[in-house]
Amino acid sequence: MNPTPEHPELDQLSADLGGLLGRIGLDPARERTERRDRIDIRFATVAARHPVRIAARDTEEQATYLELDWLADEIARKLSGRTGPGLAVAVRARRSCMSAGAVVGALRSGAAVLPLEPGHNAGLQEFLMRDAGASLVVSDSGLLRDEIPVAKAGPFVIATRPRGAGAPRELPQDSAFLALPSGGGNPGRALSVDPVTHGEVLSWVDSIVPLLEAGPQEVWTSFHSLSLDLGMREIWGPLLSGGLAVVVDQDTGADAREFAELLEDQQVTVLTQLPSGLARLTGAAARGTTLPALRHVLLSDEPVEERVPAAWRASGIAPWAVVWEVSGSPTVR
Repeated sequence: MNPTPEHPELDQLSADLGGLLGRIGLDPARERTERRDRIDIRFATVAARHPVRIAARDTEEQATYLELDWLADEIARKLSGRTGPGLAVAVRARRSCMSAGAVVGALRSGAAVLPLEPGHNAGLQEFLMRDAGASLVVSDSGLLRDEIPVAKAGPFVIATRPRGAGAPRELPQDSAFLALPSGGGNPGRALSVDPVTHGEVLSWVDSIVPLLEAGPQEVWTSFHSLSLDLGMREIWGPLLSGGLAVVVDQDTGADAREFAELLEDQQVTVLTQLPSGLARLTGAAARGTTLPALRHVLLSDEPVEERVPAAWRASGIAPWAVVWEVSGSPTVR
C-alpha cells in the first residue's frame, strides 16, 4: 500500500494485515506459504480476509476480527517467554465479545488453554489449575488469592501463580484446550482435565460448516461456557468461517423467554443447544416469538429424544430451520 500521510490509520491497517499474513504462513514480500493447521492460525487467516467485519457481539459492545486479533497478539507477546507448547495457561473470562481474543492469544503463545468460568468457586478453580499445571492466568474477572499481576492487555490482566501451586504438567504438543471434567468437578474428587487437540476442534468445524453451507453471512450463538466441551466447539463455527458470534450472557441464557427474544432481535441463523435447552426454548418461544431467520439448530452432548425436535417443528417457531444432531456423525432430526 502506498504511503498515505493524510490517512495514517490506513498505513496502520496495512501493517497489521502484513503481520496477520506472516502469522498464517504467507510472507507478503516473498509470497511463501507454509501450511499449519491450528485454531489460532485459522483465526488469523479469517481476520486477514475480513478485518473490519464484526466477529463477536455481546449485550454491551462488539468487536471486529482485527480488534480481536490485536488483543490476541498483545496477549501472546506478553505471554512470550513465560509459557509455550506442552504447558497450560488458564483463561478466566466473562462471557463477552472479547473473550475469544484472550483464548486465541493464549493459543498463539503455543500453550493449551484451561478455560475457567468466573462464577465457579475459588476451590474448584484452584483444583483445576493445579491439575492442569497452569502457572499463568489471563483474567478479566479478578484474581484469586496469591495470583500476582505481571502485565495487562486490553481488559485482561496476566498473572502468575505462586510456586508450589502445582507442578507443570507435560501436555501433548498439539493440545488446544483442557476440558472440564464431566460431573462438574469437586476439589476433593480424583478427577483430571483432559486435553483436546487443535485437530479435534478443527475436525468438528470442518464437518459442520460445509454441511450447513455456512459462510460469513451467518449469525451464530455462543451460548455455552467456554469451560465446557460444547462451548469450546461452538465458538469456532462462526469465528473460523467469517461469521458473527452473538455471545449470550448468563442471565439471558437462564431465561428461555429472553433468550428467544435475543434470537429474534439478532436474527440468529445458527443455534447450538443441548436437547433439554431446546425443549425449554420451545415452550417459551411458543408464546409469541417467531424466528424466520433461523436456518439450523444443532443439538449436541445429550441423548436426543424424538419428542424434542418433534415439538420444536410442530410449534412453527422457526419454519425454515433444519434440526441436526451433531454429537457424532451429523444427522437430521
